[in-house]
Amino acid sequence: MISNTQNTTIRSEYKRPGTLEVIWLIAWRQIIESLRERSTLTMSAFFLVFPLAMVLLTVRPALQGHLTPQAASLAGFLMAFYLLFAGLMPCTSAVGIASGVFAGEKERGCLTPLLATSASNTAIFAGKVLGAVVPALMFASISILAYLAEIALLFGGDKLALLPLGLTVLILLLIPAIALFAAGMASVISSRVNTFQSAQHYSSLILVVIWFGLFALVFAANALGLWAFALAVAAIYALAIAFIVVSAVTWRREEFMAKQ
Repeated sequence: MISNTQNTTIRSEYKRPGTLEVIWLIAWRQIIESLRERSTLTMSAFFLVFPLAMVLLTVRPALQGHLTPQAASLAGFLMAFYLLFAGLMPCTSAVGIASGVFAGEKERGCLTPLLATSASNTAIFAGKVLGAVVPALMFASISILAYLAEIALLFGGDKLALLPLGLTVLILLLIPAIALFAAGMASVISSRVNTFQSAQHYSSLILVVIWFGLFALVFAANALGLWAFALAVAAIYALAIAFIVVSAVTWRREEFMAKQ
């Protein structure tokens, strides 16, 4: 039998998890659930095949034959553009995952225990978004590595040197930014609607707008220069984080719990 003194000692030794720890615990649960889904595993296989088809159909014509300096520059830009495509296609899975983090769990009746804890709204939103982004970035990394490896194997490793360094680095930074922004918007929508189907519907419309905006951004960067592109990438990160924080602060958690 535990005495009162021992009880007091146990309570005094207990340390509440910090905000970052809570965020990671929520995210880790979300990541495990996402990776266990059959559709997720199917997508990971697709993102190994998709870059090969893209290389054969779009990149190969630009790399064949003798390349003049002008043709080499154009080939490098095309390789960078399709690198963005190879990285962003897998990131669309973040929207699907994020669409179900609130509305989907609400329909299944498994969200209440989390909302009943002392975790803050910001920690819950950040954890849910992170849990949607990490699997998407894992698939994006697989797709990007497959894309670059296939170019090296089919045309030689020297062809990778045609990639413009500055633009390539900014594209690699842009991919997580878009995943974060899209997942954040989908999570906010999911927290404001009642059904998973509604969340997916609205999120898919937003995704279409993001795709058009991205293609315009890449071509604008080619015309305006890398500084404009770099500022746009930084702005996307800032907007995504600000959007998540503001949405978490204004979220009516008690009202959401009452509707379950």
